[in-house]
Amino acid sequence: MAPVTRLNVCVVGAGAIGTALAGRLHAAGHAVSVLARGARRSFLATHGLSLRDGDRDFAFRPALADLTDLSAYDLVIVAVKAGALPSLLPQLAAAMRPDALLMPAINGLPWWYGLGDNGPLADRPIDAVDPGGALLPLFAPQRLIGCVVYSRVTMLGSGHVIVSGRQELQLGAVGGAPPLAQIAARFSDAGIAVTVEPDIRRAMWRKLIRNAATNVVSALTGATLEQIGHDAEAIRLVAAIAQEVADLAARLGRPVDPEIEELIAVLRSAGPFATSMLQDVRTGREPELGAIAQAPLELADQIGHPMPTLRSVAALLKLAVRVR
Repeated sequence: MAPVTRLNVCVVGAGAIGTALAGRLHAAGHAVSVLARGARRSFLATHGLSLRDGDRDFAFRPALADLTDLSAYDLVIVAVKAGALPSLLPQLAAAMRPDALLMPAINGLPWWYGLGDNGPLADRPIDAVDPGGALLPLFAPQRLIGCVVYSRVTMLGSGHVIVSGRQELQLGAVGGAPPLAQIAARFSDAGIAVTVEPDIRRAMWRKLIRNAATNVVSALTGATLEQIGHDAEAIRLVAAIAQEVADLAARLGRPVDPEIEELIAVLRSAGPFATSMLQDVRTGREPELGAIAQAPLELADQIGHPMPTLRSVAALLKLAVRVR
């Protein structure tokens, strides 16, 4: 890829994260198109995107991309739920240029985790996020940019998105040498904090510890982060899940400190923020259990690692969703 000075980017998914990224990049002068479907696409065609990030408001009507032809874009950012990827990724692979980069900005363990890795999961699919291993061969590792998103973002019923707190991206190579420093600089210029991680998989475990520990408890109980942080029994569950996930990461060759005391402090100061899974439950959508809970449980089963707390809470959440 030539030196990156202006991004020609397609953001796939116009939910909370996709809107936040698209709004910032557009305001910084990058060429931004959005790929959305159904009612959301119709809404964007009529009303455009609107975003409040701190004390700044962003509003624009993006070009709407066509899933049958994404050849104009150097970078495609995927900001959808992991459950949508088995049907979406083959279409993206067919529509993108062979030299274009894909940056999945998704929660949990990604389908590409074992691709080009030299650890115990090398080139092995994770069935919870890649049924039958169909996704693993779609993109060469050098075309993928690993991405971990830290952002407190909420989408209102009107489609307006509110960012509360700092947005941060952690980027890293899945394999090969994509132009990470150049792309990171463009995001930074757009007001998005970015770090380039030497081991993006370790960074993903660090985020998964918090996601798995807080999302499933929040979605099951209906509690916000702040409410969890001030409830002794909820904290006990969160701490147990965080430790179980950290122990699994260590057994898979990527030890990470769960930083449980820091996590509890973050919860207590988070305010009335609803996790992404709780937002899903409140709006009647399926919570993102596959990448956040079922994927680590699948890996734990493969190596005989016990995760009784996450397994129990995830099972209760699945039942609650089924009978609601």
